[in-house]
Amino acid sequence: MASIPESTGSNRNSSQTDIGNVNFGNVQVGTISGLKFNDLNANGILDAGEPTLPNWQIFLDLNNNGRPDSNEPLTSTNAQGNYFFVNLPPGNYLVREVQQPNFRQTTPNPGSITIVSGTNATGINFGNNFFAGTISGLKFNDINANAQLDPGEPTLSNWQIYLDLNGNSRLDSNEPSTLTNAQGNYAFVNIPVGNYTVREVQQPNFRRTTPNPGTINLTPGAVINNVNFGNIFFTGSISGIKFNDLNANGFRDATDPALANWQIYIDLNNNGRLDSGEPTTFTNPQGNYTFANVVPGNYFVREVLQPGWVQTTPNPGPIAITGGTNAAGINFGNNLPTGSISGFKFNDLNGNGVNEPNEPRVANWPIYLDLNNNSQRDSNEPLNLTNAQGNFSFINLPQGTYLVREVQQPGFRQTTPNPSPIIVGNGTNATNISFGNSLVLGNISGVKFNDLNANGRLDPGEPPIANTQIYIDLNNNSSLDTTEPSTVSDGQGNYSFRNVPVGTYVLREIAPPGFIQTTSPAVVTISAGTSARSLDLITGDENQLAKESLNDPLTNSSKSGKESLIGEVKPDKFLLGATDTNAILNFGESKDLVSLTNDLSFGQLNIFQEIKDNSLPSDELIVSGSGGSGIAIEAHPFGLF
Repeated sequence: MASIPESTGSNRNSSQTDIGNVNFGNVQVGTISGLKFNDLNANGILDAGEPTLPNWQIFLDLNNNGRPDSNEPLTSTNAQGNYFFVNLPPGNYLVREVQQPNFRQTTPNPGSITIVSGTNATGINFGNNFFAGTISGLKFNDINANAQLDPGEPTLSNWQIYLDLNGNSRLDSNEPSTLTNAQGNYAFVNIPVGNYTVREVQQPNFRRTTPNPGTINLTPGAVINNVNFGNIFFTGSISGIKFNDLNANGFRDATDPALANWQIYIDLNNNGRLDSGEPTTFTNPQGNYTFANVVPGNYFVREVLQPGWVQTTPNPGPIAITGGTNAAGINFGNNLPTGSISGFKFNDLNGNGVNEPNEPRVANWPIYLDLNNNSQRDSNEPLNLTNAQGNFSFINLPQGTYLVREVQQPGFRQTTPNPSPIIVGNGTNATNISFGNSLVLGNISGVKFNDLNANGRLDPGEPPIANTQIYIDLNNNSSLDTTEPSTVSDGQGNYSFRNVPVGTYVLREIAPPGFIQTTSPAVVTISAGTSARSLDLITGDENQLAKESLNDPLTNSSKSGKESLIGEVKPDKFLLGATDTNAILNFGESKDLVSLTNDLSFGQLNIFQEIKDNSLPSDELIVSGSGGSGIAIEAHPFGLF
């Protein structure tokens, strides 16, 4: 117990007072709880199996006016239907619920609940019963007009059904209405208890065959089914299907697919063609067509043929339509005489235009039908990529003449001739249309030598330099990068790069210590369709004449009338031996300027120096061809001083 300090005075006077009984009182708060349930049998008792109702509002009606006011405690039942009011001070409370549409309370309102200190009033339950009902039925086409739904009679969708609340036999703006669904069904759900008259809105050219339903007494929870309406189409209809008659037998077999978007028309004047003003329609995705609301008369139904198709069924005869006639099964069969073109793509390794056993197929190569014969693939032309086995195919081709072509790929040349025009008729299957291509590759080689007189060319007696690094400067930055091809000259100073793809390359060297380069960097072009006249040779001669390239400005140091030598030296003077694929060019004796003209032209040219007696003379080259792949290889020596 805390103490209050006494006065510091030495004497206590008579005005000082002692005050007692300063007390503190407490009361314990109480709770009210209960359950909200669906009283299925409306007996006012929570029976086994009756479900609870979540999200119902329960409130404390402090002023007993039967409605929740803004200052009154309010809660909602949880997922299990329970509700709670906690921390209630002592007093008298009235617990009430907020009614929901189409429900009625089956339990009496709880009486006043007295809360004293610590009271927990439980079991204050509310029962409700779904007070509404359902009316449903079917709308059907009463084909035989017997006022009954018979097997095979179709249902009618999108018919308006309504509750005629005022009994005036027409749909008013405040009256409930609905449309029959795709199966002809309709339903009015959650309707309050009462008496109802159900009616339909009539549609043109129909008449009702069933009597209007009588008054329906809807009781709580009642579900009234089979309030049906039957109608008969008083005009007629013509319908059928359009199908692909695959075997052209004039009948629709189980495997014959439907044909969508075909135009069908009624040929009113029977002239065999569609005229303006004549009824026409298109088949739907299932191949069906229908002419509805056809007035009585005789009709000829015809189709508009599509290009390349042949009608396999006879034209239907006259169709008589009377009131309520539904002429179905007026079908049309057609057959598309088609063919196919197929073949394969192969890597013609030896360039001879023949697919040999060791030559692989090529995948993902575009093959197309050149419809306008312009030798290029246009956006509207059929395209097919060869599959993993190198095969391609064009199927379901209409009758006609086709040109099959390939889309060339960089670095390749076609070794087979373009296929001749292919005529496709009904059942034509043109196979083994092959395309061969060979990969255009080249070799680059040269000599690394000690240019003793520093004249920039390889003269007799100038020794080779071994172990010098030569590289292809792909990015032309004058330095050897890690991704760039390089090689080292051998004991005779020779170097070479093999299987180089089509392109233009700059060759450079890393000069040995103590040397400076006397020749310019070499620009080498390997290209398809280039003949031997594009060779760029740098060599020496007896008279120390400068040898200039006719095509390489980097090494063409002087014009000095040297072009006058062109044609003075016969090309065959240098042909020591030749076959279909090889020719040897010898520059050993004549040291005049060599000019290779159009008279000397090969297909694929692989240029390299021939090694004799373990030596590699600088004056002898071998030109080898592989069936005309169109390669030019430029050889360059490197001189150091």
